[in-house]
Amino acid sequence: MRKEYELQTDVLATIVAATPVTKGHSDLMNTLDTRTEYRGARYVMTRDVYGEQPARIVDAEEREIAVDYRTWIDAQLEVHGGSVRAVWEVHRNAGLRVTERRPLLHYFVCDRGGAQENFVQLEVWEEQEFVERELFPRDDSWGLPDVDELRRGSTGMALVERSEPRNLGAPQYRLGHVIDMQQFIATGNTAYLARRHAEGGQRWVETDRATGAQRVVSARELVPGYDQVQWECRRFFEDWTASSAGRAGQRACLRWTFNTSDYLDPKGARYMSFVPQWAHTRKIAELKNTGNLDVYSLYGKLTQLDERIGMPFAWYFYGLHGNLVKSGQMERVLSAAEDGLIVLPEHDYQVLRRWHDAPYGF
Repeated sequence: MRKEYELQTDVLATIVAATPVTKGHSDLMNTLDTRTEYRGARYVMTRDVYGEQPARIVDAEEREIAVDYRTWIDAQLEVHGGSVRAVWEVHRNAGLRVTERRPLLHYFVCDRGGAQENFVQLEVWEEQEFVERELFPRDDSWGLPDVDELRRGSTGMALVERSEPRNLGAPQYRLGHVIDMQQFIATGNTAYLARRHAEGGQRWVETDRATGAQRVVSARELVPGYDQVQWECRRFFEDWTASSAGRAGQRACLRWTFNTSDYLDPKGARYMSFVPQWAHTRKIAELKNTGNLDVYSLYGKLTQLDERIGMPFAWYFYGLHGNLVKSGQMERVLSAAEDGLIVLPEHDYQVLRRWHDAPYGF
């Protein structure tokens, strides 16, 4: 079911799929600019962390036997009573080969300006089909896959006949999610507040261990400031706007991409979130072993990170992500600023202070 913030259409998917893959995605950006509403779309980053997926079945001469690997496997298993061995016995000497797709995920953004979350994020897959191995091993000396492994295409065991990987055709684009982030934030914030309100009214029995006296209290009463807690995804953009990054004109959508999620639990409560993914391409080392550094040296390393990234207060947002900058390092900077040992711009200090008072991260 289409979500409120999803903008992908069959027409857009067809346009993207028909565009040839070129260096720097110049043809795709030109196509988006001239044939869609996403004029001025810009490339942000590529994620190259996805494993190959089985695609088709071909014979030894690479003539197509089945257009979809998993459909063919399911049909074979059904014919042979769900027995992997029976399927293997029939096809082990046929020389059938499985083609695979090597995926890359490219992120593009159409920045509409104004509020930091006012942009559309387009996810476009680039897939290259290739072939390098037979589908089944010629003998079962090393065992056979189970049904789930076979359906996933995990048949590349040691005795499967392999050759040098060879590309089949040109790489192709495939449209993924197209997300109106402003609508995502509005919808997600409404869902978050509704869930918090419902959870806050839940009743609990509190027992005084000394006297045994009991009282019934709500979750809202147990947590000071319960109704002031904000959704972390909304806070990310609010912090960006208030900080030196936003004040310097930096756009969050050109520095980060956002891996979104949206699901309903069995009780019907809606949970929406995202994980920010940095878009820098330069190698940035994690700040390790800073416990023995004085606060001046620590802050110096953080400002060096800002210089490498190319924007002020970048270290704070990397701290929210948590892989390169740790929360303990952020706490040390805040303490040093409050002790007058280092000077932070007032707006950055306020952002850091609010994070300390109500921590969040991804």
